[in-house]
Amino acid sequence: MTDVHDPDALSEATLRGALRLDPDERPARFDAAAIVSAAEHRGAIEQLLRFVRGAALIGAGLGIEAAIAVAAFAWVSELDPSGLFAFVLATLAGVAERAIPLAGLATDPSVATATLAALVFATAYERIRGKESVRVQAS
Repeated sequence: MTDVHDPDALSEATLRGALRLDPDERPARFDAAAIVSAAEHRGAIEQLLRFVRGAALIGAGLGIEAAIAVAAFAWVSELDPSGLFAFVLATLAGVAERAIPLAGLATDPSVATATLAALVFATAYERIRGKESVRVQAS
């Protein structure tokens, strides 16, 4: 190899240990068979103690969540959204005032008749010029 020392390079012993190529390697930390056999040899008192510890952990977690929920409810209940509601209602009323003339114009019968006439004349013009074909040809 080269004579340059690479600071990121691992030694051969480290690699062999990581790949478990050496016969004197350490046993695995989590041996499933050992965990199962230890669980089978637990007494009733130890199992009860483990259950109580688990229930206490769940209870503590629920207590913390309940305290946060009560604090959040107290904080949210102090907010006064009336200013926001007033702003939204005023904006909605302003938009409605400006939209009423447009709605009246759009619902006028003469507008609908003129739109239909424009569509008919545009279709006739396109048909006469031959740019648009009514028949669909499959390719």
